[in-house]
Parts: sequence; C-alpha cells; structure tokens
Amino acid sequence: MILSFDISTSVIGFCSYKESGELQELDYIKFNEKHTLFEKINVFKDKIKHYEQADVKHICIEEPLKKFSGKFSNADTISKLNFFNGMISSYLYLLFNIEPFYINVNTARKTAFPDLNLRTPEIKHEVWKKVVEKEPKINWKYSKRTGKLVNETYDMSDAVTLAYAYMKILKEREC
Repeated sequence: MILSFDISTSVIGFCSYKESGELQELDYIKFNEKHTLFEKINVFKDKIKHYEQADVKHICIEEPLKKFSGKFSNADTISKLNFFNGMISSYLYLLFNIEPFYINVNTARKTAFPDLNLRTPEIKHEVWKKVVEKEPKINWKYSKRTGKLVNETYDMSDAVTLAYAYMKILKEREC
C-alpha cells in the first residue's frame, strides 16, 4: 500500500493506493485553527489509526516550501509548516518504519500529468480536473450553501497527484 499526504497546518489531504494502482481511500483532515500543532498531530493520529495494521510499503509527502512564494509564505508560515511536516513525517516513520519520500508539488504535477500547464492561474482546479479524468468514481464534496467544490478538494487532489507521481517514479526505478 502507498500512503500519500498533502500537508498544511490547516488541512491534510491524504489517500491510499494498492500497489496495483487502485485507489483505496481519499479523504482530508481539517484542523481547528485554535488548536496547537501538538493537538493537530493527535487529530491526525486518530484519523489514520486504521492504517496501523495495514501493509504500508511506501509513504510520499509533498515537500514543504523552501522559499517565499505567494501570499502565504512569510518566514513564520514556512517555519511552522516545516515544523508540522516534520512532526507528521516523524510520526509516520515511527509508526511504519518507512522513510517518507518527498516530492516537490510542481515536480509531482508535471510527473503525474506531463501535459499540464503549471503556469495557469487556476492550477489547483486544473490539477483537480486531471484527477477527475483519472479517477472518475470519486464522489467529490460540494458546499451545501454555495454548490461549489469545498476547498479541501484541492488538498485531496494534490494527495492523489503525489501518489501518481510517486507510482510513476517507482515504476521507472524498476526498469
């Protein structure tokens, strides 16, 4: 089994795939913004505890930001995100004895979907559309109030994208 995580301090999108490439689970964890990072790690542990006895062979995680880019990348935000990413990574390593494989989000998107235009302003939505093409059976979540996709959809589609990229990388290594 492959576990894939798109980690932020507000939402974690995650999925699991059989090594055959079949999607097993796709979900997200939305954190209470008032919780500390330590409280959030406990929420994370509870949400994924059903994997404790699973035959997990691989873990891939979106590489945390390394430089400033966009409105959410001040030094404090990057530091907090890296710290939380480390907490999640450490927990997963201790649980499964597997070192996570880290993938840059743009590298993952280009690897999973080579024809994707990474420069489009609506990149997250374009990635979601590519995931919909590959996984047409997913029932995506829509807001009851607005009828639009919930924001967490994009975290889940990034988790799927990371998994696709990682599976492609694994396949290339076998050759």
